[in-house]
Amino acid sequence: MCSQHHRPSPAPNQIGPSKRTRVRRKPDRGRYDRDTIYRILYQALIGHVGLVADSLPHVTPMVVARRGDELLLHGSTRSRLMRLLAAGCEVCVAVTHVDGLIVARSLFDSSLNYRSVTVFGTARPLTAPADKLGALRTIVEHVLPGRWGEARPPSERELRATAVVSVPLAEASAKVRSGPPQDSKADLGLHVWAGELPLRVTSLPPVADPLLADDIPLPASVARVRSFLAAGPGTYASGISVART
Repeated sequence: MCSQHHRPSPAPNQIGPSKRTRVRRKPDRGRYDRDTIYRILYQALIGHVGLVADSLPHVTPMVVARRGDELLLHGSTRSRLMRLLAAGCEVCVAVTHVDGLIVARSLFDSSLNYRSVTVFGTARPLTAPADKLGALRTIVEHVLPGRWGEARPPSERELRATAVVSVPLAEASAKVRSGPPQDSKADLGLHVWAGELPLRVTSLPPVADPLLADDIPLPASVARVRSFLAAGPGTYASGISVART
């Protein structure tokens, strides 16, 4: 059995903060506006999905994709996690982008620049074939824009074997750190280098399947994302999002 939680209805036209999503440690880093939260989710490929079942915590990394005011997750119908989600378990989904290493004058003040979102909610199964197919298309296009029209679509058997759930984005918050180190005044005079080492997503050259015929060119979807990432978007995990626009 999964654990469930009753929450009050959110205020109109706002995501939060709620009791569960309010940022308490470093509250100045908390963000509750939809633009920030949705932008971070839009750039995320992997989310860590957590729930409590049979009094035990479970956390699983999964591909996530935002569609409107919902977060989509998919997996095998035989997956225990997907069965629990489809049964209406309370779930927590967390995504994080690391934008840089903050190298401070002291080890205590060293940190990361990051953008993260935490979502709480109750999953809803998508069972209608058209709704499920549309959700899967959103997930595919989220990961690799343009790929849906390049490859074979799911068969009826594959659709039956795939479970898709939606988590409403009604209770969520973001936490963001940016900028230089925040050393204490007492450490500013130390003869120690301080600053940021920016990080970003890039890609290596595509590697074709050894069984691929020689006359099949690189698809436009792969070439597009590859060329954008090679140009350098400047921040970790932003390339795929911008290539998607």
